[in-house]
Amino acid sequence: MLNEIEIAVLMSICHKTGISKKAHIPKQYFLKRFKGRKREYAEKALLGLITKGYVGQHPTKGEMTYQLTDLGRKECMKIILESNKAFS
Repeated sequence: MLNEIEIAVLMSICHKTGISKKAHIPKQYFLKRFKGRKREYAEKALLGLITKGYVGQHPTKGEMTYQLTDLGRKECMKIILESNKAFS
């Protein structure tokens, strides 16, 4: 079960990758919406998402990038569908 900050980070990754499993993005690209203390919590949540298998790490020459896994993509779709039902 994901907590609120993990869901926010996961949804930020989903948004920035277009829910694609093939897109690799650097951490600062999807964490820039979290300001101040929230950014520290978001970085810890990212580690939790990696540990739980929702997000994968992909090393590149310059920096570490991150991508959705199958589990992460399914969770994003589930959250989106649940939010659509709530607003219907």
